[in-house]
Amino acid sequence: MGWRTISGPLGAQVDNVDSSASFQYGTRCYAQYYDTSSAATTYHGDFVYVKGVASAAAGKWAALNPDNDTPALLPDGHIGGVGVFVSSLVASKSGWVQVTGKGQGLLAAAVADNAILYTTATAGQAGADAASQSEIMGARAAAAADSSSAGNVDVELWWPHCATVASAL
Repeated sequence: MGWRTISGPLGAQVDNVDSSASFQYGTRCYAQYYDTSSAATTYHGDFVYVKGVASAAAGKWAALNPDNDTPALLPDGHIGGVGVFVSSLVASKSGWVQVTGKGQGLLAAAVADNAILYTTATAGQAGADAASQSEIMGARAAAAADSSSAGNVDVELWWPHCATVASAL
């Protein structure tokens, strides 16, 4: 099983973690996740090449910064672009963040299938509680999350971005 690049820069592998930048930050590519035992494509989407950030892990949500392509773990109250880390990208590394398609995102416990997603008080995690007032528009749960603990769950992304309820009106 693994990701294969369909279009993008030669040598792009979206699940790789690079010790030094292999591509210009902000570079995009399209890839599919496939199961070699059954040849069934499970996930697909668009990805953006970014600098790493402390504590980034596969599935955590990223607040994207188009000024310098250095993301942050998605904080509560964020306004702007959002993606999901494909791999663990610590601060000294570079790699890919998924911005469209079906992938895996860190969701709080007890998020229902098809739920609208919001930022949470836990940086890098999304949930279904609107109390935070920062909706992640363009993202939704594609499966139900475990009722007892947070974990990576199928999500669907379409260039997600955050806005507070007041700023979205």
